[in-house]
Amino acid sequence: MAKAIREVYGTVLAEIGNDNENIVVLDADLSGSTKSAIFGKAHPDRFFNMGIAEQNMAMIGAGIAAAGGRAVVATYAPFASMRISEQIRTFVCYPN
Repeated sequence: MAKAIREVYGTVLAEIGNDNENIVVLDADLSGSTKSAIFGKAHPDRFFNMGIAEQNMAMIGAGIAAAGGRAVVATYAPFASMRISEQIRTFVCYPN
């Protein structure tokens, strides 16, 4: 039986984390559903549950990236596309 995409996402993300110590995963209190908890279990020092705060999570991810890290933010698509769009435009796109 085929695995769910989210299961593959969590597993592959954890594998990538084995090879790249710059990967940091931020989750919006959905790690059980998004399966980013798989990464969190493998790399607890680089996994952060940001709570229900997608806007803040996006900005923290931008800060990690600006400092040379590789941030992966995990949440549901409606929250990522609607709740954080202004912050991404203003604090990520404008300053490059």
